[in-house]
Amino acid sequence: MRRLLRAIDAACAAGAGIAAVAAGLLALLLIAEVLLTSFFATSQPWVIEYAIFLQAAVLFAGSGWALRQGAHIRVSVLLAALPARPRRLLDMAATALALGILAFAAWALLQQWLRSLDLGSRSFYPMQTPLWIPQGVLTLGVWFLVLALAARLIRLARNEPAEAPGAPGAGGGE
Repeated sequence: MRRLLRAIDAACAAGAGIAAVAAGLLALLLIAEVLLTSFFATSQPWVIEYAIFLQAAVLFAGSGWALRQGAHIRVSVLLAALPARPRRLLDMAATALALGILAFAAWALLQQWLRSLDLGSRSFYPMQTPLWIPQGVLTLGVWFLVLALAARLIRLARNEPAEAPGAPGAGGGE
């Protein structure tokens, strides 16, 4: 079980790497666009298309890693007011609910990605990017979060800390 949890953590860390690269590319893209419009009175129509795709990659690819680091928004005031056992049970229930919802969304995204791949769908923007590329990154990012939620639920069930050591709220699975 520990190997599985480490593998999920490694996959989520890879997702965070994808998100970091996407954030860097997004920043470069937007800086270049500002410079082009400010100094050369021109704009590149493809910038909007790729900025949207990169934004989705930043948002979702790193979400599994963020969960493990305790960086997702949650109502910790309520959890802090509860004794250890009810706190863990409530955390498990919330994690299981989130896992169910996200697993459904991830499955739907996977089906949409496969359909776009099969149909050869392209974006309506000037670059006409094959949609399976950005949809694949989005789908992968959501699956990283599904895996992270599953790992969190396993850790809580095993009475282990749900967050990584040193993360805010670490030790929440006591």
